[in-house]
Amino acid sequence: MSLQFYHYLHLIGLILVFIGIGGLLSSEGAKKAMIWHGLGLFISLVSAFGMLSKMSKGQPEGSPSLYTQHWVIAKIVLWLVLGCLPVLAKRRVIATPLIVFIAAMAGAALAGLGYFKPQF
Repeated sequence: MSLQFYHYLHLIGLILVFIGIGGLLSSEGAKKAMIWHGLGLFISLVSAFGMLSKMSKGQPEGSPSLYTQHWVIAKIVLWLVLGCLPVLAKRRVIATPLIVFIAAMAGAALAGLGYFKPQF
C-alpha cells in the first residue's frame, strides 16, 4: 500500500475519533459513540505505523529510526490523551467544555506535529 493510502486511512481514523467524542458528549447513544471512537483510534494507530514504515524505507543507512523521533513519541502521547478523554467524560471527572477544548488542542497539536515533523 502506498504512503498516500495510509495518510488517507489515518485521516479517516481521526475523523472517527472526533465523531466518537462528539457523540459521547451528546448523551444519546454513548455506546455507539464509544465504538466509533475505538474504531477510529485503532485505524489511526495502524495507519500511523504503516506510514512510519513507508517513510523509514527512504532513510539512509545508519540514520536514526523514525520510531524514536521526538515528534513520533509526542504523537503517541497525544493519541493516548485522545483515547482517555471519553472515560474522563463518561465518569464526569472533567467538565464537558474542558473535554472539547482538550480534544481540539490535542487534534491541533497532532496535525502540527504530523505536518511539520519538528526535530526537537
